[in-house]
Amino acid sequence: MTTNTSTRRFVLSATFAAALFAWGNASAAQPESAQPQTLVLPTPEKLLREAYARTQGAPREAELTEVIRMCRQARQARPAASVAAYADELAAWAHNRRGELCAEQAAELDRPDEQTQAAELDRRALADFENAIKLDPRNWKPLHNRAVSRALAGNWEPALEDFRRVLELKPDHASAWFNRGEIRAARGQYELAVADYTQAVALRSDDREAYRRRGQAYVRLGQLREALVDFDHVVRLASGQAEPLLDRGDAHRSLGQWSQAAEDYRLAMTIDSDCGRAYRSAAWFLATCPEERYRDAELAVQAAEKALELDGPRDVNYLDTAAAAYANRGQYDKACEVLGRAIDASPDQAGPLRHRLALYQRQRPYRETQAKETASPAR
Repeated sequence: MTTNTSTRRFVLSATFAAALFAWGNASAAQPESAQPQTLVLPTPEKLLREAYARTQGAPREAELTEVIRMCRQARQARPAASVAAYADELAAWAHNRRGELCAEQAAELDRPDEQTQAAELDRRALADFENAIKLDPRNWKPLHNRAVSRALAGNWEPALEDFRRVLELKPDHASAWFNRGEIRAARGQYELAVADYTQAVALRSDDREAYRRRGQAYVRLGQLREALVDFDHVVRLASGQAEPLLDRGDAHRSLGQWSQAAEDYRLAMTIDSDCGRAYRSAAWFLATCPEERYRDAELAVQAAEKALELDGPRDVNYLDTAAAAYANRGQYDKACEVLGRAIDASPDQAGPLRHRLALYQRQRPYRETQAKETASPAR
């Protein structure tokens, strides 16, 4: 999910800003003798001027909390409608910004012993976004932030409704299109996800992640040539990075474009010699390619073992690749043992794994078949 950090500087509505600052300047211009000698509670206007001053720069959580308190105090004085509206607007901004700070802090906590603290920060962030929406329902920023919070928590239906409202209020907000596409892709709604990613790249033509995610959705739809177009974009936008080359290499491999796949895998390993996925992809290709001239039994095993060394021995895809490499080298007993561990670790993926296990038990290697493309929809 991509987040949307609100502008840190609060912008007053032009009409009310002029009136508020004119009031402040006139008050400051009064001679000292004209000032009251007894204690006078601050007016709502003065409170809001002071609150606004605290929003300048990059206010911290304590300052934002004080802004919220001052807006509430100004509101309790039953000011004129325009002043009350501005108090709500300013308080909504402060709630939203405070929520963003909490969400940013939560995202930085990734150790297991920090998860309770991260969950509390996420809870506080969501509460602030909801308060901001109540105070200023037409402000799309806290609505978008709440949608992201809900999506990250797995509350997809409420998140989708929030994104729908955001796009009604702010149809040119590329992140909202992208984030809604992420939810739809996670739910297997790939055609709808492609439509959302397409809106995102139309609004932000250099958004390489949107191109990449749309390409991955095309792969799931079987529209591999469309996927290749998107992966080509990502490779150009992210030159010098391994992952885009691996995405494109996988698409070439699925289309039976073996030489292009081999070149992308080679480049990826050259760019990032510590990328486990690059070694895994190369190992799978070297072990399972149906064209003998691209297979290399020794290199496939070396690459598969390097992938496991880099990324750990528990990933099912890595174990599946290692088993294929061992089988391709004729080590069928070892292939069966490794693949058995993969099946035990992931019963939900047992179907294709058991098919390969049966091959290895009959002392036959696995060979990949070329994917069938799905016809592209009319445009």
